[in-house]
Amino acid sequence: MPISSLVRAVLQRLATLRLPALHPLALAFAAAVLLVLFYNEQLWTAVSGWWPGRSAGDIAFLASIGLVLAAAFNLVLQPFAFPRVLKPALVFIIFTAAGVSYFASAYGVMIDRSMIANAAETDAHEAGDLMNLSFLWHMAIYALLPATFIIAVPLRCHGLKREALQRAGAVAASLLVVAASGAFFYQDYAVLVRGHREMRFMINPSAALYASFRYATAVPAAMAGEFRRIAVNVERDVPRDGRRTVIVLVVGETARADHFSLNGYERETTPLLAARDVTSFGEVRSCATSTAESVPCMFSDLGRADYSSSEAASRENLLDLAARADIDVLWLENNSSCKRVCARVPTRTAWEVSDPAYCSGGECLDDVLVDQLKFALARNQRDLLVVFHQIGSHGPAYYKRSTPEFRAFAPTCDTSEIQSCSQEQLINTYDNSIRYTDHILADIIDTLTRVSDRFDTAMFYASDHGESLGEKGLYLHGLPYMFAPDTQKHVPMLFWASPGYREASGLDQGCLARETGKAYSHDNIFHSVLGLFDIRTEVYDGELDMFAPCRHPGRVAGLPGEQAAERSALP
Repeated sequence: MPISSLVRAVLQRLATLRLPALHPLALAFAAAVLLVLFYNEQLWTAVSGWWPGRSAGDIAFLASIGLVLAAAFNLVLQPFAFPRVLKPALVFIIFTAAGVSYFASAYGVMIDRSMIANAAETDAHEAGDLMNLSFLWHMAIYALLPATFIIAVPLRCHGLKREALQRAGAVAASLLVVAASGAFFYQDYAVLVRGHREMRFMINPSAALYASFRYATAVPAAMAGEFRRIAVNVERDVPRDGRRTVIVLVVGETARADHFSLNGYERETTPLLAARDVTSFGEVRSCATSTAESVPCMFSDLGRADYSSSEAASRENLLDLAARADIDVLWLENNSSCKRVCARVPTRTAWEVSDPAYCSGGECLDDVLVDQLKFALARNQRDLLVVFHQIGSHGPAYYKRSTPEFRAFAPTCDTSEIQSCSQEQLINTYDNSIRYTDHILADIIDTLTRVSDRFDTAMFYASDHGESLGEKGLYLHGLPYMFAPDTQKHVPMLFWASPGYREASGLDQGCLARETGKAYSHDNIFHSVLGLFDIRTEVYDGELDMFAPCRHPGRVAGLPGEQAAERSALP
């Protein structure tokens, strides 16, 4: 029977039932118990793994966690326990909890503010890849059916005095449960909570509702904040020979450093790049584990330690400084959005172009942006920074991220329900997407090589974050940074430069090759790109410029001659 027919039949049956009237307090408590028992599978699985003991005391402690959560949920629901507001509130909470429980159980995700930002700032096609049949079944059972019961059940209240006593008793009972559990199991709670701080991101639906509140309040604050410049002076000398510089900064999507054969991966995932004199930096960590956080951070001067999305949105970024240095800037977009980074520069999106050779069903392969790059270079006469924002290896529909000629590994996982595939199938499909990125980056390099008679050219690539591919039951990305596995933070970073660029900038390729094993991060991108364009400004930090040690004396950006010679002489 189709899911729609089954749901319709069940709903019709529920509609004919004559349900007994409940007091709002009873319905609120029933909902609290329901949330604890059926919507927190991720939490219970984690806690049972952290606390494997099965003595009577251990079982009593685990039971107390359920009681404390039910009591806490019940306390939160008390202000809504009135006939006209309780049902809408519970329906909203149940639908939220059902959605969170699906993604937590299916992919191992945890909900924090950055995950809410990802969800809010995604597009319909990315969201559609996640709305598969399993998700719809889950929502029908865990959201639609209980919501129908909540709407159908009649509510009744008592007189004012009795109501006051009952409500005071409900609050007192909930507080007593929390206090008694704390008194009897204080030491156990202290060990559990201190040792596993990620537990707070697993409590459903409180983690999601709190994260949503933080996101909702941060966005207006960022928009209301005064936009400010981060540098007083931004200067750049035009080369005496009149030659212009073109740099393509590629923002990768969901690429893992350990799946690039340039970094020692046993499979040939980057054969085209290996033949093109590319420098691969093997020890690079991302600013965050999600696009919504990482992309703005990559272009910010703040660095991961000081980064906040609201602060970054209200100040200049790398693109603004490049424009102030009289460099043309172009953002080419084939992802959900530029996350406000490109708000003040020209932008061209894949869906505007919608080339049928590369686009279908509202989604485009990254080749469509390579064509836009070729078009821009054919018309260009000035210094140019092009940012190329890939769809890359975006999941869960990895099978959409490559074409048949680049599908070197089989069998594959040709569905967005990746948790139903074997890990071998999943890795094969993901590695095929890396093969396709290899093709895209090689095509960018070849395109830049063909215009090297007119421009000094370079390409700088870094992925926004990594990805989990089923290791330890985790999929996709976006876990809170402090708890995320290294697979979501260890990202590839590549650099290529034409002979003309290397000569004009005094960049020593042999020196650069000796730098590849050093630890870098997204924090280096802002300052390194300033250095690649020789932009002089007080916010430039030569210590964070990856290329500064390998530029000849006098060619280190942002520093007068003597300091530059001193800096470039550093070991």
